[in-house]
Amino acid sequence: MIEPNESEILLDIAVLGEQVDQFLKSDIGYYLMGQADAEEAAGISELRKVDCANAEEVRMAQFRAWRGGQIKLWLQNAVMAGLKAKMILEDRED
Repeated sequence: MIEPNESEILLDIAVLGEQVDQFLKSDIGYYLMGQADAEEAAGISELRKVDCANAEEVRMAQFRAWRGGQIKLWLQNAVMAGLKAKMILEDRED
């Protein structure tokens, strides 16, 4: 099996980052980020109201807030990794 070289990996990461960035700028991307924001906010709001003695309700509210934040983080990390890979590739060309 042929192992991809570092430049190929960086190029793949850069392309993926650009694809995710373009996705986030689309109507579907805006919608999903809005949903993730709303999910995170709802979880935080629930945490403010939930009975602290009810461990299951606390856990569910925490998970809801975490899930919304994680979805955003995964997408943002993909874009950032792509930008970093692109910068590394551009520096190598100089």
